[in-house]
Amino acid sequence: MCVIVTAPAGAMPTTTQLALMSEANPDGAGIAWHDGQRLRRYRNADNHKTLGFIIANHETFSRAPFLLHFRLATHGEVAEENTHPFAYKKNGRTGYIAHNGIAQRYTHGPHASDSRNAINAWEHGRDSLTDGSQGKFALIDQDGRIEWLAGGQDIEGERGTFQVSNTNWTLMDPDDPYGIWQEAWDDGYRQGAIEAGLDIPDYAGTHGV
Repeated sequence: MCVIVTAPAGAMPTTTQLALMSEANPDGAGIAWHDGQRLRRYRNADNHKTLGFIIANHETFSRAPFLLHFRLATHGEVAEENTHPFAYKKNGRTGYIAHNGIAQRYTHGPHASDSRNAINAWEHGRDSLTDGSQGKFALIDQDGRIEWLAGGQDIEGERGTFQVSNTNWTLMDPDDPYGIWQEAWDDGYRQGAIEAGLDIPDYAGTHGV
């Protein structure tokens, strides 16, 4: 699951939109933005701290291009080191990059996180990550330029139009709040367990999400 958000300068999601994204993807959140002089990043495995940081600096983010990510952990523990966006360096560009989805080819590698393994392959020219088969990726570079390698759809916010990797977070049923967690299990946890050779039941419920 997860959700990536990118916004050009002047665009900003509503507080409700941010809260829904966080509720659907509670395992870490981070934001990278260009303040007009340089690229900065804040990330925390505790979504509430990241949301608090965004709200406290609302006007700053309303004026700056930014890349935001809310994580639903499917590979790798809930920890700051696995919280997006991740630093990258490629072809003279530096910045931060985020992933949404399951990078099936990269569930095993030098990192516990499939996202970090896929990004490492991209940095070293082994994968373009543009065909969507490994999920959706977006980046912000040292000059504040935003680029989607795969994915991205427009949505209206509090101010202007921003881009998201998916709108699953808008579909949470108040009568079935765990439906989205079961979908996440089917998408990610189950796949990770299968590839690890673990014996898992047909229905694993929502525990451990």
